[in-house]
Amino acid sequence: MQEGDYTLQLMVRDSSRQQSTAVVTVTVQPEINRPPVALAVPDKELVFPVGSTTLDGSRSRDDQGIALCHREPVRGQVAVEMGNSDKAVATVSGLPVGMHRFRLMVTGRRGLSSASILTVAVRKENNSLPRAQAGGRHVLVLPNNHITLDGSRSTDDQGIVSHMWIRDGQSPAGDAIGGSDCIAALQLTNLVEGVYTFHLQVADSQGTADTDTATGEVRPDPRKSGLVKLVLQVCVGQLTGQQKDMLVRQLTADVQVQKIQAHSGLSTATVFSVQTGPPSAVLEAADVVRGLHRQLPEEKEDFLLFTVLRVDTADCLLECSGHGHCDPVTKLCVCSPLWMENLMECYLRDRESDCGEFCGFSVTSVVLTLLTLTGGLSWLCISCCKRRERTEIRKNTRYTILDNMDDQDRTELRPKNGIKHRSTEHNSSLMVSESEFDSDRDTIFSSMNGSVRNGASFSYGSEDR
Repeated sequence: MQEGDYTLQLMVRDSSRQQSTAVVTVTVQPEINRPPVALAVPDKELVFPVGSTTLDGSRSRDDQGIALCHREPVRGQVAVEMGNSDKAVATVSGLPVGMHRFRLMVTGRRGLSSASILTVAVRKENNSLPRAQAGGRHVLVLPNNHITLDGSRSTDDQGIVSHMWIRDGQSPAGDAIGGSDCIAALQLTNLVEGVYTFHLQVADSQGTADTDTATGEVRPDPRKSGLVKLVLQVCVGQLTGQQKDMLVRQLTADVQVQKIQAHSGLSTATVFSVQTGPPSAVLEAADVVRGLHRQLPEEKEDFLLFTVLRVDTADCLLECSGHGHCDPVTKLCVCSPLWMENLMECYLRDRESDCGEFCGFSVTSVVLTLLTLTGGLSWLCISCCKRRERTEIRKNTRYTILDNMDDQDRTELRPKNGIKHRSTEHNSSLMVSESEFDSDRDTIFSSMNGSVRNGASFSYGSEDR
């Protein structure tokens, strides 16, 4: 039907041929078109940083159907990246902290349109720092060499996403089992005596981190001084439980085996202690070793089922007089500087290695001896040289009287063969050496009047005039 008025006549007739007529008017009015309704999802509140979010306008409606959707930021807003802006559901990314408003506009088939505003609030969350709890301090006593450090009690408001255990550089040796240094519980084995320090670092999804420290003190075995190490020529994989029990019975009934481990590819090391009592006590390892050294040569070769390669204390127990340390491999003392072993006591009298001899005295004695010998030889050489010089001077020296003496006090000396004295005008010495004589003849002094007394002068003899 088209828009307009329609008149309809209705005629009815019965069996008696009586009839009646009625007229009906139908008016067709133009269609009523309502505008569409734009509906966006409720306003959003997000926490920075935001990867992306969706703007949903699929709930918009129109009695004639939606023909077009369009979404855009409200003028004056920060530019962001938007995808599928002409679809019912759009995607927006790169939202900074702040308030963001987006306009959704829908158009119906008859050209009517409607708009709606969506607000997205991006705020910066006050993220609390995670709190790491590494487990505190632990004490372990050998031979137990396994420990677990539990960091699962670490907390964070957004949850812990990573654990990392970091060993302190001064910690002794030890092995982490199965990569447990990257999970909450760190499992350690093969620990030795000393103090271990581990730092637990935890982080949350925002990258904030916290660190806590756990320490593990491994104390020495209280039976350390009684542990004996027996090395047998057999692979550790070939030593059965029955053979182990028989080995223990052969040693003594009071043997407490601590561990059996591979010593090398073809040998096995058994570490044990021997108890005695009552009262119960552990024998000293050195005494047990000496006893086995005496006993084993007297027994058959297969006394302990396998050939014995070595019997020694499990740990080096020498104190080295406090002037060195004990080598755990050779079981001998390594002395500090200026200290040494008494080799005669150690090797000739079969005493334990020690560092009781102060070699500083020996060094000082050697140095003083060398200095004394050097000084003595130098003095001897100098004395010989000086004595030789005096001898040559005594043979080649001639003397003259000084010219500045008074005539009455002058003593005239006349040598033989008419040799005259050289002038001594330019010499102020009391006696002047005449070194130009080529011969070694002696100078003879004679006096005609005998000895000179009370200042009497010499006179030449008649034969010399």
